[in-house]
Amino acid sequence: METRAGKQARQKRGVGAAVKTVIYLDVLLLVNFLVAYLLLRAVGFVCGAPPGFGRSCAGALLAALSALILLAPPLPTTLSLLYQAVSAAAVCRAAFPFRGWRGFVRQTVWYFLLNLGLAGAVLLALSRNLPLGAQTNNFAVYWAVSPTLLVGCAVLVYLALRLVLLVFGGPRDTECWQLRLSLGEAEGPPLAALLDTGFLLRDPLSGQAPVLASYTDMCSALPQAVAAFLEGYFTGTCPQPPPGVPIRLILCKTAGGMRALPAVGGFSARLFGPGKARQAERVLVVFTDQTLADGSVQALFGKEFYHTARPVQRRLTQTGQERSAVE
Repeated sequence: METRAGKQARQKRGVGAAVKTVIYLDVLLLVNFLVAYLLLRAVGFVCGAPPGFGRSCAGALLAALSALILLAPPLPTTLSLLYQAVSAAAVCRAAFPFRGWRGFVRQTVWYFLLNLGLAGAVLLALSRNLPLGAQTNNFAVYWAVSPTLLVGCAVLVYLALRLVLLVFGGPRDTECWQLRLSLGEAEGPPLAALLDTGFLLRDPLSGQAPVLASYTDMCSALPQAVAAFLEGYFTGTCPQPPPGVPIRLILCKTAGGMRALPAVGGFSARLFGPGKARQAERVLVVFTDQTLADGSVQALFGKEFYHTARPVQRRLTQTGQERSAVE
């Protein structure tokens, strides 16, 4: 919604009078810049990744320039909708660093919803004295609204959102670990693993909390018999499980629907984080041939598996304690 303090000038032509709305471009751009800046900051707090000052200004500037569609000749409905969608996506792309399509879509949707909230705040403030000469063009709405009122409504929306985050808490930052899986003498490469609090997968037979790992990143480090079985399973040849290796299928809910994924038991797992390390034995690993978290990580695990893995003290700390005891 683009609004601006308007001034109506009447020009008499004969008996009738025509009404013109004068729009000052400098005020139009400045007001939309301030409003977009506040909304982008609010989107950042909701999504748990507030943009920096420079990126916020870049997105707000692009949003202010997109408001000039109000002055363009009327476009077909399809082109107008396409313009609004592309401009919203471009604003979020300029304001936020790209960290996967899921996060990008979430930011764009929140930006759109907060714009609707701003429109509702303006309508609520004007509910007792709605302007009669509202104009629309290319899905942009113009009212003769005071810039002070518009910026004040944007500030109220921003403060209301901050109050909600203060009371209920904002989203936590994602916690990434380095995971090493080993089966027998075969040790896998270090995997970027995400601690996902919504990862609730569980083995229905043993009740064990497994780890979900990317088969593509682990196939070269697995024993040959296990790698051949997984390769055959994902290609649809239905191979026989190798003898002596505990393998079963676990029903999982994926982005494409319910799917049975192969789970291999007997792994040893080591987790490495900033200043901490954990390890677990007899770990059940579920393999998938799909990308995880838009390809940014190669493994997922939940809170239950994290608490199952026991902390590991660093050798340097233990050596220092032994030296102190000897002295």
